[in-house]
Amino acid sequence: MENKIAIKDLIDTFYDIISGETETERDWDRFRTLFFANAHLMPLRFNDSNECVTTPVNVEAYILGLDRFLKSKNFYEYGLNYKIDINNNIAHVYSEYEAKISLQDKKPIKRGINLVQLIKEGNEWKILNMLWQDK
Repeated sequence: MENKIAIKDLIDTFYDIISGETETERDWDRFRTLFFANAHLMPLRFNDSNECVTTPVNVEAYILGLDRFLKSKNFYEYGLNYKIDINNNIAHVYSEYEAKISLQDKKPIKRGINLVQLIKEGNEWKILNMLWQDK
């Protein structure tokens, strides 16, 4: 149970760091510590031909792209309905998510699914890969 709590806290920290008002400075140094070396973040999209495509990026490329977006819009993303499976030093998390412009908004601007693979490094869990698709 302790591992599941630590993993949920790690994923919640991911969401917390990327959430906030446009003028909010994100703690990108803390964000980097959530990831295993050479981690990949992969948004799943469909192109104009309705082909499924993904372009894996490393943590630094993800930060660069996301930081530009977050400086132009208020953005709050949070996890829902976590399912966490652990086998020794590897874990898989299924997390539905929602995003809003304001926490007071009744309707989200988007919903999606995050699939996160983690590795236990020493006593800490780190994200190895994250794949997501907006609904």
